[in-house]
Amino acid sequence: MEAFPLAVDELVRRHFSVVDWKVHYGVLHYVVADEDTKLRFLRLYSELEGMGYLPVLRMEGGRKVLRVFKSPPRRRHKAAWNVVLLAAALATISFAGYLFTASSIYDVLDPAFSAYRPLHLAAYVASIFFVLGIHEMGHKLACLKHGLKSTPPYFIPGPPEIGGCMGAVMIQETPIINRDQLFDLGILGPLLGFSASILVTLLGFSMSYLVPYDLVASWLEQGLIGILPAEPLLFTLMREAVVGIGGVPPGHVMLIHPVAFAGWVGMLVTFLNTLPAGQLDGGHVARAILGGRRHLYASIAALIVMVLTGFVFMALVAFFVFFRGHPGPLDDVSPPSTARKALLFLLLAMCGLCFTSITFAVI
Repeated sequence: MEAFPLAVDELVRRHFSVVDWKVHYGVLHYVVADEDTKLRFLRLYSELEGMGYLPVLRMEGGRKVLRVFKSPPRRRHKAAWNVVLLAAALATISFAGYLFTASSIYDVLDPAFSAYRPLHLAAYVASIFFVLGIHEMGHKLACLKHGLKSTPPYFIPGPPEIGGCMGAVMIQETPIINRDQLFDLGILGPLLGFSASILVTLLGFSMSYLVPYDLVASWLEQGLIGILPAEPLLFTLMREAVVGIGGVPPGHVMLIHPVAFAGWVGMLVTFLNTLPAGQLDGGHVARAILGGRRHLYASIAALIVMVLTGFVFMALVAFFVFFRGHPGPLDDVSPPSTARKALLFLLLAMCGLCFTSITFAVI
């Protein structure tokens, strides 16, 4: 039977009004009074952490139940994997950029393109890493704000059709304490990545070419150019706005520069990440706002959306993670702040604007 120092019990009773308590299978169980728990729990966690203990607060049978465990040993990540995956992602992104910039059509449209081809390729690679890096920086800023620790990002190499990279993940090294922290961790990545995607897309459109439609149709028939496998709604709206504001002659369409494709990749990543599935970014936000049961329903709906929009592989990955469940924060009783509840609509707006379906194709 686990022996707990008397100081642990004293700390719990200092911060909470204890209604009942027991030791069960080596774990301290407390039923605490129905009172504001957010600040109380934060203070208790900060004090118990230094003693090697971990509190967990849940609502069970209409009662607030606080458990105290011995802190599990922290897993040490191997930085070598970050380097290996970064190098692999750099290779796949560069290969995707090479396939894009190697098209002879760019030489036809811009005689100077071939002389600066390496620079165009470098601009594409830098744009991809800017969009994905800013996304991960958002998560890191959330960790810094709340004093959480996480690993460096693990970039995930991907096929050239989606830019050569499927994004990146960071693994939490310290637990998420409450729903406010879980919400911030989930939304800041997509928010900054969404903003970066808009900037990169505008830059890419400014470097793109306006070509008569008949010529584009001829190149398509000859297989000299292809069409995007999908197009985010915001990408379409921005392109039409740029074409409209620029006073493009009738019968012309835009042949995008590789940098604009990097913006496309960023919007696609934003769409998939903001879906409220499992432990995706949108799943973290949904878990923070909706709670466990409704997060389950939202995850099922998101998986259905992935399948219907053609992202079957992503749906399979999310389905696998979905069965692992979402652990939730340590304090799963205290509600998120009112401002954060309102910001849920911001996540839904980003998801809607970046909506993408590969069940149809557009030029």
